[in-house]
Amino acid sequence: MRKSTIILIIGLIIMAVGAALSVADMQPYADYVLIAGAVVVIIRGFVRNHEKDE
Repeated sequence: MRKSTIILIIGLIIMAVGAALSVADMQPYADYVLIAGAVVVIIRGFVRNHEKDE
């Protein structure tokens, strides 16, 4: 499995946890977790571009 795929799965899991926290009315924490998940998915794009070059 590629490194970018693993990073994508981790990012999606983090975003799912953030969505669950927002449903559970833990708003401040949910916002931070959702932002962290989005950052991980964006980082995945850079890693994927690096994998294409190799």
